[in-house]
Amino acid sequence: MNYELTYRPADTSGDILPVLSAADLLTGIRAETQLIRDRLNLLTGDWWENPEWGNGILELLRESRLTETDRQILANYLSDYIRKTPGVVDVREVKCSFEGGQFRYECTVDTGAGTARISYG
Repeated sequence: MNYELTYRPADTSGDILPVLSAADLLTGIRAETQLIRDRLNLLTGDWWENPEWGNGILELLRESRLTETDRQILANYLSDYIRKTPGVVDVREVKCSFEGGQFRYECTVDTGAGTARISYG
């Protein structure tokens, strides 16, 4: 079954923008990357209706301090989480870093609609 994802647009803060017509909806790679970003930003427990849904990175971070070993564990977790997004074919070119106590994750995502660079952190 082949389908094209349509998705509501959001601003840089993640707030959903109004849609006045179907032409305002995101499609193609823009829709796919917005879905990935929304999934990354939905943390486990954030959605009252399905509290088990969401990105569990905070749970992983609560278990220990950020070390070099944790960096690979977090990168693997986020890559696997992104791969579970509908439409994602592959996650590659993963880069992870800790800078000033902040964790940063970047990757290239291949979807049925194209390729995009994703950043999280």
